[in-house]
Amino acid sequence: MDKTKNKKDDKRVSKTKASAESSNAAVVARKTQNSVKKPAKTSHNSEKNEKTCEKAKTATIVLSSFLGLVLALFLVAYGLIGSYFFKFALDATFAAVNNAPGDMVIDMPKPNEQKKWFIDISKTERVINSDGYLLKAYQILADTPTHNWIITVHGYRGQASEMSDYAYNFHNKGFNVLMPDLKGHGQSEGKYIGMGYFDRLDIIKWIELILQTDSEAKIILHGVSMGAATIMMTTGEELPSNVVAAVEDCGYSDASEQFKHIVKNVLRLPFSSMILSAADTACKVKMGIGLKTISAVDKLKTSKTPTLFIHGDKDDFVPYSMLDKLYNANDSLVKQKLVIKGATHACAATVDPELYYKTVFDFIEKFI
Repeated sequence: MDKTKNKKDDKRVSKTKASAESSNAAVVARKTQNSVKKPAKTSHNSEKNEKTCEKAKTATIVLSSFLGLVLALFLVAYGLIGSYFFKFALDATFAAVNNAPGDMVIDMPKPNEQKKWFIDISKTERVINSDGYLLKAYQILADTPTHNWIITVHGYRGQASEMSDYAYNFHNKGFNVLMPDLKGHGQSEGKYIGMGYFDRLDIIKWIELILQTDSEAKIILHGVSMGAATIMMTTGEELPSNVVAAVEDCGYSDASEQFKHIVKNVLRLPFSSMILSAADTACKVKMGIGLKTISAVDKLKTSKTPTLFIHGDKDDFVPYSMLDKLYNANDSLVKQKLVIKGATHACAATVDPELYYKTVFDFIEKFI
């Protein structure tokens, strides 16, 4: 009986072991299946990541290409804008200026010109060479021989003959008068308008020309608008002692500020800062200097020439506010200031000729 019982117990143990082994085998099978499935899942994730990376690379390339295209278009537009405004403002040969609509070209008012006097008066044509260009001037000698000279300089896109009103008054006061056409203006040759910067060196050549025939000359420099900026920049150079005084009428502080004012407040164009920057870049490429280099204020700092500063308080072309910038540029300079009430640009001598010429002659007679 005990043997029978033991056999039964052995059978139960065997069954239990078999069941346990079967259970263990199922667990192992499941683990095996899971281990087989995991590589498939990892492979799927890897493919997904590769596709994501490819999409990112493609998006980066597309974005870079787009930004490159935008930058290229901007640079082309920047260059075209700069080139056009340089041509419009500083290219003396740019025919479009003469043919442009009236609201795009500033026709500056001028004094009442003594045309008949200028046509009839005896005058001599003088010539100098500047960088291979022939520059011309009218020379009108006083009725009575004198060593007193006036060099009177016209404004932007003007010419010597437009200074005949001033020349008439200087000549009647007994001065010899020299009326130059600046480079690229009037009868003078030249490709670019120097805004006074390069012209200052030409004025020095005109001074030297006078001294060749009159070593005792006492020379007064007079200019209006760009002509005024020209003579101020001239006084910043080392000049012979024969240059005794200067009279500037409504000159600008520097070309950069002047163009900024014109673009923003006169022409009222949008993106004035970008236009000015583009024009400045074009100026550096074409002329070798930036607009800020063309500065009467900077040149006045080294000037030793007594100077009379004149401006109309209604001038909105070369802002009246520039007068003080110029006047205060050099504290050690012998100087005087004249404000003509109600005068717009280049019209000080027309609005109040009596005050204008009395002040001018009272000032310069101190030095001749």
